[in-house]
Amino acid sequence: MSEKVTVEVTEEDTMQALSGSDKSTDKPLFGKRPAKTVGFHLAIWIPLTAFIIALIVQGKGKPGYEFAIFVYVLITLRFLAQHVSMSQLIYKPLGVVFDAVFGWIPKVIPEKFRMWVLAAIYVAVAVLFACLSPATDLGTIPQRLQSLAGIVVMTLVLYTFSRNKKAINWRTVVVGFICQFIIALFVLRTQVGVNIFYFLSSMITTFLSESTAGLEFILGAKSSNPFQYTFAVSVLPAIMFFCAVISIIYYLGAMQYVIGKFAWLMVRLMDTSGGESIVAAASPFVGMGESALLVRPFVEFMTNSELHSAMTSGFATISGSVLLAYINYTGNSPQSTSTILASCLMSVPCSMLVSKIVYPETEESITKGIVQVPESTEEKDVNALDAASKGASIGVQLALMITGSLLAIISLYQACNDLVAWAFGMLDISNWIDSTQPISIALILSYIFYPISLCVGIPPVNARKAAEFLATKIVVNEFAAYSALNAYAFSPNATANGSFPLNGVFDVRTVRLLAFALCGFANIGSIGIQISVLGVIAPTRKKDLAQLALSAMITGAFSTWISAAVAGATL
Repeated sequence: MSEKVTVEVTEEDTMQALSGSDKSTDKPLFGKRPAKTVGFHLAIWIPLTAFIIALIVQGKGKPGYEFAIFVYVLITLRFLAQHVSMSQLIYKPLGVVFDAVFGWIPKVIPEKFRMWVLAAIYVAVAVLFACLSPATDLGTIPQRLQSLAGIVVMTLVLYTFSRNKKAINWRTVVVGFICQFIIALFVLRTQVGVNIFYFLSSMITTFLSESTAGLEFILGAKSSNPFQYTFAVSVLPAIMFFCAVISIIYYLGAMQYVIGKFAWLMVRLMDTSGGESIVAAASPFVGMGESALLVRPFVEFMTNSELHSAMTSGFATISGSVLLAYINYTGNSPQSTSTILASCLMSVPCSMLVSKIVYPETEESITKGIVQVPESTEEKDVNALDAASKGASIGVQLALMITGSLLAIISLYQACNDLVAWAFGMLDISNWIDSTQPISIALILSYIFYPISLCVGIPPVNARKAAEFLATKIVVNEFAAYSALNAYAFSPNATANGSFPLNGVFDVRTVRLLAFALCGFANIGSIGIQISVLGVIAPTRKKDLAQLALSAMITGAFSTWISAAVAGATL
């Protein structure tokens, strides 16, 4: 391995970074940009403000109302940060308020007990919520308590296999659980969160389905059956379209900004390094491996714990390019879309906390307390059209890679299934669950994954069958698992709005929790992809990557299962 770069960070520097303060007293409060830039931003902000005022007066209660206001606030803060010192205007006053409200804690609770007190409060709040919330078709009190018990059991399993139990940073773990629980409550239980994600999910579904316009131009009109769904026709065009759109967003700088803010928040709250936080924040958008490109100059100098965390983040999340496939497989409805989106968001802090339990940090990171997305070393796009064309080219390569991988892996899996069925047939052993079906690998492995299914919060009557889908996801991939779930649990006939209803073999809770538990790239085949992509970025670390890959994959799977259990405790 090449020589590491040494960066000295004093305790004073770290505290100033965490508080958002700046050593420089010469930084102006206003006038950070020239008048031309001020005029340009005002030309955008004033009409936007007028629209929001009109929306508040006329459009309250309409779909997208809360989402529009949320986006407006983000844009306003972004413009404001371009022209004023946010640290002096917002962060320092907030720091004063924070000290006034919580400043008593260091005086009353010794530092070594603070995280344990916070953990006890988290458990108490979660149990009270599970017990006091009224029962619904998505969850009863015993079912929520089952999911809470599952979180404890899975966390203890991870702790048992920790590489260094004494080195675990419990702040990362406890705060990660709290962040995950807050996200779940906001998205799944608050009316504002439900409204925002319902609209956002509908918008994303509609947006990704726009790829059919290009497909119709190439192949002709739609099939006579508008609800006919095939992977090649509905998913691959959406992948190419999404890659083109993401490239444009990158060209405009919006994606780097969003990822940077997510990472900044994680560093401040969870005490993680900047490099691993950026990778975790980017994983739901760009997917496994590609997220590490955002911190390419730092990958070669990452500690083993950071590499493990970065790989776990890739295994624990999905990329936006395959979002439409999962939506279609889980019912093609706004509810299924919001489930997938919630899983992506919850997996960001969860992937970090589970990784830091299994592989705690024992080395000094060069990006500790620093959040910086380095400039890309690749040739910059000329304009938005150039970015779109390059993104579409990447989308074609990605679509071909996914198609080839699915064809090879699923075919090999079927060959192994036939071999297993033949072996049991030679012994005159038939399928003990359904005599009309041959014995399969998923059936055998379902007894291994049965405890996981129970820990997630799936009702015991469905847990054994649900475990088959969990096993399929690990052994094959999530595409095959979602496809099998779709064929088993959903009716082939779509409703008037294009969604596919359940056929009655699973209840709504089981399907929603399985949608959470399957939402990630953690499978055996993805190990090679992770090692290959990261190996190209940091060729001197290939040996470390190979040693960490299996552990990271299993840890990433636990991240998706814990996210499902947290959702199960709040539904």
